[in-house]
Amino acid sequence: MTDIKQTLQAVIDQTLSADLNPIREFLLNNPGEPLIATGSGGAETAGEFAALLYGARGGVATSVSPYTLNSLSDAALRTAKVLLISKGGHNNDIVFATRRALEVNPERTVAINFSDSDRNEARKLFLKAGSDKSFVIPMKSVHDGFVSTGTSLSYFSIFTKIFQPDVNLEKYKTIPEEPFTLCLNDGTPLAPDDFKGVHSYIALHGSWGRPVADNLEGKLVECGLAQVGVYDYRNYCHGRFIFTSNHLEDSAAILFVSPRERDIVRRTRAFLPKKTKLIIIETEHDAPEASLDLLIRSTEFFHTLCSVTGVNPESPKNPGRIDKRKPIWVPFMAELKRQGPLQLE
Repeated sequence: MTDIKQTLQAVIDQTLSADLNPIREFLLNNPGEPLIATGSGGAETAGEFAALLYGARGGVATSVSPYTLNSLSDAALRTAKVLLISKGGHNNDIVFATRRALEVNPERTVAINFSDSDRNEARKLFLKAGSDKSFVIPMKSVHDGFVSTGTSLSYFSIFTKIFQPDVNLEKYKTIPEEPFTLCLNDGTPLAPDDFKGVHSYIALHGSWGRPVADNLEGKLVECGLAQVGVYDYRNYCHGRFIFTSNHLEDSAAILFVSPRERDIVRRTRAFLPKKTKLIIIETEHDAPEASLDLLIRSTEFFHTLCSVTGVNPESPKNPGRIDKRKPIWVPFMAELKRQGPLQLE
């Protein structure tokens, strides 16, 4: 299983030594221009984090998957900055998004990758277009396994440093002594073993927790551990609590908490049954590093859950014998090119 501490040390060291100025300039200059961020696979929640930070700084931003990018018109892409995020730049999703963005808006399209190997097809497209806006941040010894643990930590660290330059990243080389709290809603402590029978989670978030909740959802689902519903605290109050009420024995709620959410978390817990199983993942920060802190803590929870359930995140069980090589290569580019973006007369 991935050594999270070792991965964190590599991520932080390489973030601190990287030249982030070109990316910082792209993201912080001309804040009045909207931002469209797209990431493929494990980098998708990194796009969400970048969009969240861009919006917090006063801009308008959205994050979409490469497949959803095709729904946006050429006019929409021309009026925005386009940020393309991928670890290696070689899967079909990011290659498709790169080709489309460079055809429509080459001057304001930027890519961030961790490798400039010959497999980086997205970077080749930038070079072919005569663009120097494909940036490679060397991230060595950053391990992912089947789920993108290292990639996620790397991008969250990078964007935290860009939007919060004075952040002390060194302290994140060490896993917190108590990264999360396991308990019933009445305060009774629980052990990791008590979550072996949990087959579904409700992940509740506010501000800084949104991209982290989506990140954890991906990890739990991709490893076959559980199904996860991701909602903000208010949407949960609009009826989704009924699921928890019906599944107290085999479900749990994950509460992502920053100082902004403490009051609504307290009020939400007040109406939940006392026997509701809770995972509380909390940060003391109200700044970009809050998301990085929550991500580290939630990743530690994920690996703890893998340990007690016997799940190997490097190679999760696959009893349906789906060929793991095939899904990512399902053809789609010709179809999207033929259909084009959504258009209304």
